[in-house]
Amino acid sequence: MITTPRAVRVRGFTFIELVIVVGIIIILAGMAVPAFGTTLARSRIQSNASQMVQDLRLVRDNAIIYQQDLYIYVCTSPAANRTTYYYELFQKDPLTTIPTHYTPTDAPVSGKFVQKTAMYGMGFSVPITSGGTALSFTAATIGGKQYLVFAYCCGKGNNFRGQPVIVSDMSVPTYTAFSGTIAIPIVDAANSRTWYVTVSPAGRATSSGVSP
Repeated sequence: MITTPRAVRVRGFTFIELVIVVGIIIILAGMAVPAFGTTLARSRIQSNASQMVQDLRLVRDNAIIYQQDLYIYVCTSPAANRTTYYYELFQKDPLTTIPTHYTPTDAPVSGKFVQKTAMYGMGFSVPITSGGTALSFTAATIGGKQYLVFAYCCGKGNNFRGQPVIVSDMSVPTYTAFSGTIAIPIVDAANSRTWYVTVSPAGRATSSGVSP
């Protein structure tokens, strides 16, 4: 007797089941997109802060290695130009009676003078001290713009190696030691977010999302 094989019934998804699955996917995607945007914004501002911290650490190391006080310039005014900072890795002319330093009017020089611009359209705000108080300093006017000028010391004179100081007079170098932690706010105006690059009186550069 020959038997005919029974047809195997393959059950698929019904239309309603498909609609439910698609709806769940849409809901989950809607929840994930804002979270992803927040994570991306945080990552970008942290990238700016991490870059600046690395640069400051490099300047400090070079000041000690090459036995030269090295300058950092952070633009504070006008507000539209608070996107750039400059730093020395070697003095412009260390052999003059008063060593000559690079300034923001000089073109970048590989391995000696570097210009950095904040990424992703971000910028810097006015530097602050511990507790969020605006830093009181004598701004240097260079090329029609104002800058906070500070330096890492090489260890000569009255300053210890790697000590950060505010430069209040560049013509006859006049230094003021940090009385507390100084922070440079990095501002992401598009996402209403601020991060901070902090420099301690000992010269340690770090970054944090919390005001010092």
